Amino acid sequence: MTASAPKGSDDIITDGSELIEPSYYRDHGPPHEIWSRLRAESPVHRCQPPGYGPFWAITKHADICRVGKDPDTFLNHPGITIQPQNQQIDRESGIGAMRTIIEMDPPRHRDFRKVASPYFTPRALRPVESIVAQSARELVDELARRDGECDFAMDVAVAHPLRVLSTILGLPREQEPRVLELTNQLFAIDDAELGLKGEDRDAAIQKLGLELFQMFQPIIEDRRANPRDDLASVLANGRVNGELMGPMETLGYYLITFTAGHDTTKNALAGGMHALLQNPGEFAKLRANPGLVKSAVEEVVRWTSPVNYMKRTAAKAAVVGGQAISEGDELILFYGSGNRDEEVFDDPFSFRVDREGNRHIGFGHGEHFCLGSHLARRSQAALLSELARRVEFVEQAGPEQWIEASFVIGLKHLPMRYRMV
Repeated sequence: MTASAPKGSDDIITDGSELIEPSYYRDHGPPHEIWSRLRAESPVHRCQPPGYGPFWAITKHADICRVGKDPDTFLNHPGITIQPQNQQIDRESGIGAMRTIIEMDPPRHRDFRKVASPYFTPRALRPVESIVAQSARELVDELARRDGECDFAMDVAVAHPLRVLSTILGLPREQEPRVLELTNQLFAIDDAELGLKGEDRDAAIQKLGLELFQMFQPIIEDRRANPRDDLASVLANGRVNGELMGPMETLGYYLITFTAGHDTTKNALAGGMHALLQNPGEFAKLRANPGLVKSAVEEVVRWTSPVNYMKRTAAKAAVVGGQAISEGDELILFYGSGNRDEEVFDDPFSFRVDREGNRHIGFGHGEHFCLGSHLARRSQAALLSELARRVEFVEQAGPEQWIEASFVIGLKHLPMRYRMV
């Protein structure tokens, strides 16, 4: 990947455009060269890209962790993404009015997190392992029935978390294609192929929110009347401080669990396979030693960092990385940069399935550490294990294509050629 020339004079690394513009990621992938310069020269970097408000780009692992561990100073509310000034989300209606835990701050966040956290412990997830294993096995069976070529991103990476999450959230199988479209529209909103269609962006977003409501509301009503042993029932009957969650909070929980859980895992799987294709020796290691799957999953998450960034807003004056931050300032935590920090990772630009002591922050850090991290790990491990066991030969069959997105990032097309054992 070659970064575009920094804007402005030679001493300005970037005005921030390359860091947040979806089109840059579409054309170049993550801006690793720029992040490397920022970590070395300006780790807490003031940005003022055209069309956006100002923000601080936080690029070092230690500084990202410092902010993540102080949720009272650095708030998720009023939002975790940076939006163009002419495309602000309406927070009072439609999808913008949904209340998700990722946009809550303490103590409210902790109260709402308790609703689902017991379901996502390693022990509680044991019954889900059969669902995960079956999905991985069926997908690789389907690969075996093909003619030796596929688009891994669209044919495999998309399908695996879709099947797992649909099952535990009670979505009928026939609705999976449509909910996939809605998920793509939400996280790849700017992508010409995957994103929203139509000229009226606000109207399209409101329509998307209504359709998601119509999709999940019958499930919520059913699980309240007939609870089962699944995540759908846990969320539908979730109580906060003894009171049943409100409709927007309940729907928001379904929304964030499905959409965030799907797109992050899908992008990690596609990016992980791309890394294996580019490093065939690492895939050979995995095939020879299946016990490396656990460390391979951690390396895939570090390498791909599907959640590229999170925004925080300073509730009061603070100091980050020696830089004074004022009350009201916005900070963008670039996890993809932190996961290549030379002070934390040995040879960070090498993909190694046997990497030890992997202190990646691909699942976040601190208060908002990913609630579904254990499920994501198990989903990825199941598919990697099945591929390593059954794929004898594999190579990339054409150029990869990146999604036009800067928040949750990844590949949308990865053509590959393979031979099964």
